Amino acid sequence: MGLITVATRRLSQAILLLFLMSLIAFLGIHSVGNPVYNILDMETASADDIRRATIALGLDQPIWWQYLLFAKSVVTGSFGTSYIYHVSAFGLVLSKLPATLELASIAMLIAAPLGVLLGLLAGRRNGTAFDRTVLKASVFALSIPSFWFSMVLILVGAVLTGWFPSGGRGETTGLFGLQWSFLTADGLRHIVLPALALAIPNIALIARLARSGTIEVESLDFTRFCQAKGLSPRRVLFRHTLANISVPVVTIIGLQFGGMLAFAVVVETIFAWPGVGKLLIDSIQLLDRPVVMATLTFVSVAFVALNALVDLFHAVLDPRVRRSSQR
Repeated sequence: MGLITVATRRLSQAILLLFLMSLIAFLGIHSVGNPVYNILDMETASADDIRRATIALGLDQPIWWQYLLFAKSVVTGSFGTSYIYHVSAFGLVLSKLPATLELASIAMLIAAPLGVLLGLLAGRRNGTAFDRTVLKASVFALSIPSFWFSMVLILVGAVLTGWFPSGGRGETTGLFGLQWSFLTADGLRHIVLPALALAIPNIALIARLARSGTIEVESLDFTRFCQAKGLSPRRVLFRHTLANISVPVVTIIGLQFGGMLAFAVVVETIFAWPGVGKLLIDSIQLLDRPVVMATLTFVSVAFVALNALVDLFHAVLDPRVRRSSQR
């Protein structure tokens, strides 16, 4: 019953969050401008042309009725046709998803093991020069803005050294009916810089969490007992300490992966990575409302779903969460 209670509570919170998100996003995109002016050639369009285009897009209806139509489209999964690209808005979002998923996955494959390893070693060597270096580097990595860090990576990795391309996705190849960059040498060169831009702040966050957990676990009696039994420090660290800090570490990894999918907008835009985030920015600039709402809805659902899965995973591993939910 504990897991059912947790799942019910998370589902109700997710529905409320998605409703608030959709309302804020809908009002926001409808307040920034009229898409008719981007669709028509305003040098030759007459007032009658503007009126007919406004009626055709349904923009002459009251705002509350437009929102109800949008809510219906969310339920049915049909967000209409893009004003600019003249294709299904949701289909366009899905076509950009593999690029974002690929970038986020590779960034997390870099961030998770490096962050955990640095955190474990820093926690084991608490107070040493290595520990202080990890702490200072993590503060620096978490403090710098992502757009500035991305431009520094382009300056160093592309302009000064010429080791990597400054933008784009590079050559792709097909797998399971989708196009992927990591399967080609040119695609791997293109993905290095944006993946590092996403991974390094997450390395710092994971390392700080793993370090604090390691320091706490290392002070417990069972750790001293393992050491008294003659177990090697490496076995104690990677077999027992890592197992005891795994729940919060896995939780933050799941949350950060969801954040990469949802908030890689800056990195994708700077590196011209053709993912969902860049599509969102381009659609906002063009006032392509169906694509904007389809993108925001998809990103929000994905982020909320990943958070809910992480919470349920936490409840499965930690009985205290289930007991607190029952109370």
